[in-house]
Amino acid sequence: MKKTIKLFDPFIGKEEEKVLTQTLKSHFWAYGGGTGKVAEFESKFCKYIGSDECVAVSNGTAALHLALSLIDIKGKEVILPSLSFVSTAHAVVYNGGKPIFADIDPHTLCLDPQMIKKLITKKTRVVLPVHYAGTPCDLEQISEICKQHDVVLMEDAAHAAGSTYKNKR
Repeated sequence: MKKTIKLFDPFIGKEEEKVLTQTLKSHFWAYGGGTGKVAEFESKFCKYIGSDECVAVSNGTAALHLALSLIDIKGKEVILPSLSFVSTAHAVVYNGGKPIFADIDPHTLCLDPQMIKKLITKKTRVVLPVHYAGTPCDLEQISEICKQHDVVLMEDAAHAAGSTYKNKR
């Protein structure tokens, strides 16, 4: 007998049904290029998180792949948490980098800054913390470590769209 573990029940109200139906009937449900609903989403999300720019992509894997492609990581190390969706490591590999897995803080389930200190080398190009399950990482410590070693800090916030850290989204 197969047993499943139910994590949550998504809530879909009348407003979601209406917008979803409108989008499906528009024949632009898979259309990007910063137009229509995509442009509207980018604009609203940009304001929501307080950013100057936003680009919508199809999923978190594509977002990480795109972000890492903007930095030359070929043959370089990228420190990331051992607890994450496989796409965090895949995006590093897709871009020619070497994933270096670091332990997490058992209280937050996020990348442990002390582990970054132990693993960082001259080959490290990026530290890629994941704000796991909506819990923000200790960005203050991680940012300081990255500055000290001239390493890029790139956040995977796929789990944290509504989270805040020091009053910032």
